[in-house]
Amino acid sequence: MSHTKATLTELEQMLPTMFATPFVQPFLLLGGTGTGKSQWVKTVVRQALADSLGLIADDIGLVVERVSNRDACELAGVALPVKGADGRIKTEYTKPPLITLIENTKKEHGVAFLDETPQSTNDVQKVLADALDRSEHSIGGWDLPPGWIVVAAGNRTIDKSGANRMLAHLTDRINIFEIESDVEGWARWATDNGVHPLIIGCALQYKDDTDVRRNFFAEGVPVAYEQYCSFRSATYASNHLTSFLEINGQDAPLSGIIVKLIESNIGAGATALLVNYSYVRDNVPTGADIQADPLGAMVSTENTGYQMIAANNAIASAVDSTTADNAFAYIQRLTRADLKITMSRRLQAIMSTNGWVTNSDIVAKFNAKHAEVL
Repeated sequence: MSHTKATLTELEQMLPTMFATPFVQPFLLLGGTGTGKSQWVKTVVRQALADSLGLIADDIGLVVERVSNRDACELAGVALPVKGADGRIKTEYTKPPLITLIENTKKEHGVAFLDETPQSTNDVQKVLADALDRSEHSIGGWDLPPGWIVVAAGNRTIDKSGANRMLAHLTDRINIFEIESDVEGWARWATDNGVHPLIIGCALQYKDDTDVRRNFFAEGVPVAYEQYCSFRSATYASNHLTSFLEINGQDAPLSGIIVKLIESNIGAGATALLVNYSYVRDNVPTGADIQADPLGAMVSTENTGYQMIAANNAIASAVDSTTADNAFAYIQRLTRADLKITMSRRLQAIMSTNGWVTNSDIVAKFNAKHAEVL
């Protein structure tokens, strides 16, 4: 029997309701390796809790405890002999490290994130029982602050990562969600976080392919002992791809050493799909094309993936205020509204970092229209 399946996008939509209750019930995210669970807790959950309280994210504390690395006595507190006022020896327990970490943040509200909970031993899960029960909201006999919520995450038993089934007496204390792959959701995050558009475009191109051999992301840990493509490994591969193209030019072919480097992250199958997909660059203008004619360079209306790659070429071609203005003008011609906003914000961040001052009317109009997202 499986747990409730949900995408991270669906869970984000649930958070306002979950956080509207007086005492927030702890919840557990189960999913494959590299699916973005931990990053989602650290960013989306923290922001959603802040929104529910009318605060900003910096007002919300965050403590991450990788409980698979702990034993039970480390979490509950260690028993030490002490001499009482009457001179007799008695046993006292030290304060649990989780309590100390929370206190050190000096935050009234926060997220206590118990990462890799299913990978922990049964003894550790028993210690965590009261922390995972909102009616108890404690650990080792010490109360957790009322303004702090508890979130756990980890892999499934099928993921070959040492995960165990959660003990039965814990499962009716928490919400448990098995995370479903959400390529569209990952693509939105990836676009905002600088993942190379070739990686994003390839992932989207093959996300609905009925032939699993043509899925960019693996559906699970493969039976064979080999590299496979997850959200995490694709992000790491993007770092290598971006560096390679910055060194060799945005039109450099994906062959030779870079293919082996990418394959060492995402495996042979996903790499082959990426190399094949890379030929779409022949259908988009280069950075030089865009700089030569930002208001006339080709904008593909048939494939928005091409627009993403072209926008990246535009950003890569910006080396000063003038070329940045040209790149910005081209990006404003994109037909996909969300991509136009995301890429414009990214370019403006680069301009700000480099101190490039713009006098462009196009930039000014964009900023006036989208002031709420800048």
